[in-house]
Amino acid sequence: MTLQQQSLQLWLKQEVESRREALIRQLGTVVRTRFQDGSLIDEWMEPFRRLCVKIQAMQSAGNKRPIAFVHVSWLRSWLRQGKMLCSLEAYDDTWYLDRTSCMEIFEVPWLSDHVTTYYQAIESTRKLVDKNIPHTESFRILMEDAAVAGQYVVHIVRAMASRMAACAEFQQVRRADDFRIRAGEYMDLSEDVWVELNEPVDAAAVHQWLESKDGSLYRYQDWRGVHLGGGDYESSDLAYTHLTSSHLSNCCFRKSICVGVDFSNSRMQQIDLAQSVIYDANFSGCDLQGANFQEAAGGEPIILEGQVLGVFGVNFAGANLQNANLLFTDLTHACFENANMNGAKVIASQSASWSLSEEQKQQIMWMEEDEQGNFVQVRHLEYGRE
Repeated sequence: MTLQQQSLQLWLKQEVESRREALIRQLGTVVRTRFQDGSLIDEWMEPFRRLCVKIQAMQSAGNKRPIAFVHVSWLRSWLRQGKMLCSLEAYDDTWYLDRTSCMEIFEVPWLSDHVTTYYQAIESTRKLVDKNIPHTESFRILMEDAAVAGQYVVHIVRAMASRMAACAEFQQVRRADDFRIRAGEYMDLSEDVWVELNEPVDAAAVHQWLESKDGSLYRYQDWRGVHLGGGDYESSDLAYTHLTSSHLSNCCFRKSICVGVDFSNSRMQQIDLAQSVIYDANFSGCDLQGANFQEAAGGEPIILEGQVLGVFGVNFAGANLQNANLLFTDLTHACFENANMNGAKVIASQSASWSLSEEQKQQIMWMEEDEQGNFVQVRHLEYGRE
């Protein structure tokens, strides 16, 4: 290995890697903050409404067939100008073969600023480590790590998808029976973030499929309102599936991948999600009495298999977590607003990292491990109830 190659490896390891991790944390904080204060919602809904108005006009004139895809993209090529631009496009069921263009393009300035700052930081450290490292290396890293910013675009669209589907302008759009909102890079890889299938779900078939444990991935499914209670679905991969208003009581989803699953308003009493991956899962309004979340993971943002997980945190807003097992559950950034925590078991040392009201802290049974590894309740007012 030449000296220049050694310098390059040193720079990548000591400087670039830490700044990439910092970028992930910073973007996560900004996205959560902007989503909570509503500015992110306004920023993305306005161009979507404009797109819907365009679609309506084209359909009224007979120039656009029913919409099967809305594709939200981030445009990597604009990074050369220091901008992060996104596009919204509407296609019929022929997708890219639909040549009747219907597009809205808009800039995301705060995302552009973070990406530009990241590039400037790695470029300055390149010169400090070894000015002989080619300048093109900094730009190569920028173009590769733009995918990190692109991941946040996908997460934003996923978080916005239900609002998009419910807005008045969209409801006036004629769409195909199989309709999808997809997000990803422009004219490149993308993924479903919202699926509408105008056909009834065969609950018995879904139950049989899940229990077969044949290695299938059950991602991006539209299983809203399905009755799957009592099933053994251990080690399933349900990432980003819609299970809103479903019956899932007494199910076993132990060791399952439930990243981004929308369980909102579902019946989930006594469900077993122990050791599952639940980053960004939505349990808002769910009945989770007696649910088992022990050692489930859903905390700080991480990159797993090229994907950023944990952008928004797990959502338990308005959920009933009475007598739930939350021992050693990683729920940093989780939302517990108006959640019933009465009798929920939580490790006492986690009290500082969870966002809980004083009432919830009093409801919780704070626990710790004794010398024999048994869980015992902490008898201290600082953590909860006597």
